[in-house]
Amino acid sequence: MKDKLSIGEFAKSRNITTETLRHYDRVGLLKPVKVDSKTGYRYYSILQYEQLGTIKELRQLGMSIDEIKKYFDNRNLEQSVNILKYKHNELKNRIKELQQLEENIDEKIKHLEDISKVSDLKDIVIKDIKEREIITFDRYSKDEIDLSYICLKLENELKEIAPIVASNRYGAIIKQEDIKSNKYIESVNMFLFIRDRENIDEDYIKTIPKGRYACMYYKGIIWDIEPNIKKMIKYIEKQGYEVCGDALQISQIDISVTDKKEEVLYEIQIPVE
Repeated sequence: MKDKLSIGEFAKSRNITTETLRHYDRVGLLKPVKVDSKTGYRYYSILQYEQLGTIKELRQLGMSIDEIKKYFDNRNLEQSVNILKYKHNELKNRIKELQQLEENIDEKIKHLEDISKVSDLKDIVIKDIKEREIITFDRYSKDEIDLSYICLKLENELKEIAPIVASNRYGAIIKQEDIKSNKYIESVNMFLFIRDRENIDEDYIKTIPKGRYACMYYKGIIWDIEPNIKKMIKYIEKQGYEVCGDALQISQIDISVTDKKEEVLYEIQIPVE
């Protein structure tokens, strides 16, 4: 059995590329035992097999080149156990994040598939809806640039792993007094539904009370709400109800998943009694 292996043979022994070995040589992590002065060919000892395997496993654990260098500088049992414990905790956290991300994406897919099947657009229905929590800065505006900054700040305040993209968590609050005075689009207050209060400033958390809501879907842009609210108010009065709070305009399908206006879908929810 030969002691020295060519770079190709050594790379193949651990199922890595020759370029990876050249990189390890350049950064001083794993140097060949011999470099032919005439050809420049690198040769490795079979005795380096264990070291290369360790490097490969530590890289799989997410260790950087510098971290692996330090690991090899002073290897001992205690240090190895501590490093493995640290990387194990990192791995568990990564798995937890990936699980949360997978659950969130699965929820988004189900929502988009279900909401795309809605056929009763323009129909008004009365729903009993449970209590919900939102994050909002109570900042009313009609300026689209200002609203974009508000939305950005809302998302950053959540500190969540999964993005808000393709979700039905964005919404706008329309004041009850604006509805009664026919100022449906005087200004809106953007909000996000929250799942977890953790790490959110309590001053920004508001509760949307449970109750009965008149609800209707419509397609278009956020400022197309006026004719739809007018229709809903007539329906509410005809059914013998009264508006008893601020209205919600919830984005069910937004511009994060489509740039076609005819596919953007909002739901208006008006509390009644």
